[in-house]
Amino acid sequence: MHGPALHRQFLYNETPSLFLGAKCTVAIPLESFLQRDALREASLDPAVCAIHYRTAPNPYGTPPTLKGVVLGRLDGDFLLDVCQVRPRRSEAANARLAEQLAATGLRLLERDAADIRREPIYSNVHEVWSHQHYLVPIVDRLRIGAALCEKGPQTVRELHLRARPDCHPLSAVCALSCEGLLSVDVREGLLGEQTMVRPI
Repeated sequence: MHGPALHRQFLYNETPSLFLGAKCTVAIPLESFLQRDALREASLDPAVCAIHYRTAPNPYGTPPTLKGVVLGRLDGDFLLDVCQVRPRRSEAANARLAEQLAATGLRLLERDAADIRREPIYSNVHEVWSHQHYLVPIVDRLRIGAALCEKGPQTVRELHLRARPDCHPLSAVCALSCEGLLSVDVREGLLGEQTMVRPI
């Protein structure tokens, strides 16, 4: 493999360096594409209010502390541990870890590859984030916002009929969701005209 093909392969394998979403208090250093995918999903989850980066106990035991990703959710703060396969721990090790986490006000949220890549959420989250840089004109933003404020949760199709945006409605909804301005249901069915959109 030489020249451009080698360069493309290098770029494909290179881990992205930072994640920054609307709910992030700081840019999050990334360790893998799998972690990025977990954070993308968290950023679209209505139960997640904020994504932090702070000192936390190490779920693997050594070193005793590390900088970890913490999800501020409606039900508390969770240390996000992303791994290919969930590690096996003894009951004693689990108890020690829970005690360490509790001392810092945290609980553990372990997510492995099978969990993160479950469908239809995985494909929907990928589709939403593919529109991250889609330009939504200010007039269309106002129309969409007004329709959601007036009628509440509705499908993409209903929102299109009420707001009459000049831009592509699904692309606009995805882009605004990435900005944290509305919520898109990525858990039920494939993304499309029947996807529910909710005001935040």
